[in-house]
Amino acid sequence: MNATSTAPAKPFDGKDILFGIAACICVVVAHAIAYLTHEYAHSFTAWALGWMANPLAIDYGPPTLYNIIFLGGVSDNVNYAPILAGGHGLAVVAIALAGMLIGNAALYYMLFLAARTRLVMTRPALLAGIFTLALMCAGNVWGYVPIRGFTTHADIAIAASGLHLQTWVMGLCLLPLSLHIVWHCLFRFLPQCLDSAAAKSDVRLVLIITLTGYWLFVFYGGEGTSGDYGLVSQLLSITSKYFLFPLSVAALVTRHHSARSMNRWLNSQSKADLTATSNR
Repeated sequence: MNATSTAPAKPFDGKDILFGIAACICVVVAHAIAYLTHEYAHSFTAWALGWMANPLAIDYGPPTLYNIIFLGGVSDNVNYAPILAGGHGLAVVAIALAGMLIGNAALYYMLFLAARTRLVMTRPALLAGIFTLALMCAGNVWGYVPIRGFTTHADIAIAASGLHLQTWVMGLCLLPLSLHIVWHCLFRFLPQCLDSAAAKSDVRLVLIITLTGYWLFVFYGGEGTSGDYGLVSQLLSITSKYFLFPLSVAALVTRHHSARSMNRWLNSQSKADLTATSNR
């Protein structure tokens, strides 16, 4: 058998449509959770350091449809001005970076460890849900560094002000962590979940990979496209949306297809060897 041969693809059917709808609902819910863990990490850190009376008193924004679905108007409601004025620079750094480092980065690695347990690995739906939440955490990290790691405002700039540094210096310090999380999410965590979630359906495979690339490089990576965060962030967002997104989808589909073809070839070789041995 040729190594590049493949089994016939399963036809597109109603179950794939339902799967797509369920996947979209799942990513929206996971996005909300990751967004809130980010904001609560800010507020709880501020509360623990004595700079916020109620850690649950974040700004939940207006009751609009967009805010209810995507939480675009939600913010940590931390007043950094008196903390800076009081000379508590390290407190500013801790509070400003808590969202990215605790609410998203640390949570990402915890979710990956949870996904490796037998309890999760034997439950495809739970595994898919945990990966989706981890994806949102990775996207949040990417949306700050590098996308908004070289601007004049937002969390990275606030943290830099606490240490009297230029924002780009803080951004460069955090860049290795961000790059590792993105790489790990795409080439370690996603492959661990893909076969189970796709259930041998090429339609679901492509859908999962596309949604992964979109949320990471377009939804989160496109934060700076408007130009509100300066030219550098705008260029980084354009690169993320129009170069890294299609490139990541193409690379992941090709990588998974090649791995699956190789597995089929190895299985066919094993069967051929067993047949030859039994005929001797």
